[in-house]
Amino acid sequence: MKKSESFSLALNMGWTMLFSLVLPLLVGIWLDKRFDSSPFFVLAGAFLGILAATVGVARMVLRTFSQVTSQHAGQRAEASDEEEPG
Repeated sequence: MKKSESFSLALNMGWTMLFSLVLPLLVGIWLDKRFDSSPFFVLAGAFLGILAATVGVARMVLRTFSQVTSQHAGQRAEASDEEEPG
């Protein structure tokens, strides 16, 4: 994996975590103020945000690992083909 790809992945994970955590939390704060039900919606928003961030980052990591694994498998196959006499 190149440095630019690694940086891009880290940046995407950061944005995914930020928006997944902050948006539900802000909605929870707004709902608590609107319905005067503190801290119910804040806690629900925090829980949903943590869940969404975990799922989003896990999907990103699994997709990246599968790409890296398939690239390494292709490189190993090419290397073993080169070593075998024709």
